Amino acid sequence: MATKPKPKPIVVATDGSTAADHAVRYAAALAKRRGTELVLLHIVSFKKVGYWGFIDSHFKKELRVASDKVLDTAEATAKEYGVTCRRMIREAERYPHQAIVDAVEEMKDVWVLVVGDKGEDLEARHALGSTTNGVLHELSKRQLPVPVLVVPSVADVELTI
Repeated sequence: MATKPKPKPIVVATDGSTAADHAVRYAAALAKRRGTELVLLHIVSFKKVGYWGFIDSHFKKELRVASDKVLDTAEATAKEYGVTCRRMIREAERYPHQAIVDAVEEMKDVWVLVVGDKGEDLEARHALGSTTNGVLHELSKRQLPVPVLVVPSVADVELTI
């Protein structure tokens, strides 16, 4: 009898925003239901801030600490659902959406990419944040066969799976 293939992982991109927290919660519930691994992806947006290497390295270190806090929170949420997860941190010198798509492309077998609809700094009148919009465009441009689930950030509403 043939063994059942391992289900493809679910990747959720998080920046620690309210919308991303909703996305992590939804992705964790979905991973539990499918019995698959959840990959917690965080992008460190890093732009050179100085002419000297020690300034940049200090800044990078601070961003890594902040990234660990974001992923600690996401991991705690995944554990509430009893889901196996792993952390992935990537750097982006320019556009976070390209780093998200790069990570998904490198993983090869991704069942779905889950993202929040917008970050904290976006005005309410916009339907999608620039990173979410960029992810959709970049996946299409590269013709990657990865579905994207955009989770709305609606206060006090429990999304069902």
